Amino acid sequence: MRKTILLVVAALAATLVGAPAQAAPAWRPGFTSGDGIDVLNVNHTTPRTSVVSINTGAVDKNTTHFRQSHDVMVTLPEGHNPNLAYPVLYLYHGRGQGPGNWHLEANVEQITAGFPFIVVTAEAGRAGWATNWVNQSAGVQQWDTFHLDQLIPFIDRNLRTIREREGRAIAGFSMGAFTAIRHAVHRPWLFRMVVGLSGGYNLEDPRMRAAVTGSLPLEGLPADGPFGGPFDGSWGFNNPWHRVNALRDIHTVIYGGTQHHDQLEAQAHRLTYEFHQHLLANGINNSWMVEYNCAHNIVCAGEQGLRRELPVMRDVLWGPR
Repeated sequence: MRKTILLVVAALAATLVGAPAQAAPAWRPGFTSGDGIDVLNVNHTTPRTSVVSINTGAVDKNTTHFRQSHDVMVTLPEGHNPNLAYPVLYLYHGRGQGPGNWHLEANVEQITAGFPFIVVTAEAGRAGWATNWVNQSAGVQQWDTFHLDQLIPFIDRNLRTIREREGRAIAGFSMGAFTAIRHAVHRPWLFRMVVGLSGGYNLEDPRMRAAVTGSLPLEGLPADGPFGGPFDGSWGFNNPWHRVNALRDIHTVIYGGTQHHDQLEAQAHRLTYEFHQHLLANGINNSWMVEYNCAHNIVCAGEQGLRRELPVMRDVLWGPR
């Protein structure tokens, strides 16, 4: 009997020694309420990405993409070490889209694989245009407050991040490109790099005004919502064209697509090129227009634009520490 037991123990030991070691489970971030943001639920959709469902008094859910929910999507870098602080890329979508478009269409998780950034894709509204709205009759929309006063502190508190400007970049497509440039010129001390993909940046240009006011009824929102009536000072206050000196110490990249059969991209290309020339005329030499073979779609913007800039971003921002 004793011999039998010894043989069983020996066999079990041999099995355990020969078994491959089980990989430790990936670290999962926890998110707690604060900074004006209430956390309702956290869903870890992939080993790297978490969808954080939130409430904030700065944004009525009726103004978001799904109208009934408000989500922030947080993607950790591959091989994330929770003991290190990482730089953060804030990424914004186009009109009529939501943060999920960067994931489900542009596959931002795959695009950013291998780069040492935390990526935050957040709501910019169905047609939010990056500002605290003048006319909020269709629901509270305070995007400047949410993006800059609430979201950044929320991310910095819940994750280990590099909290100096050298640890932040901001980028976006279409309306999200305007959002990125608008936020960078209003709070230049927050960001070290900004990337605008197929956007427009002069709110007082008639073509840009038409794009803004035309987008709002399509989303069931008042045309005077974000910037007020035609002569409201909010148009000028929020216009990046008047604040380009703020970009002097921000690595700035703006893209325009070459597929001009797409009228939206043809106009974005023209507006981008004019902003590029305006930057140069003001001595902002670390800014340029890059052309990519894109129509006006977030998939191409991600694959040909964002992917191309990630190695530059890695060099411009501080690395994990």
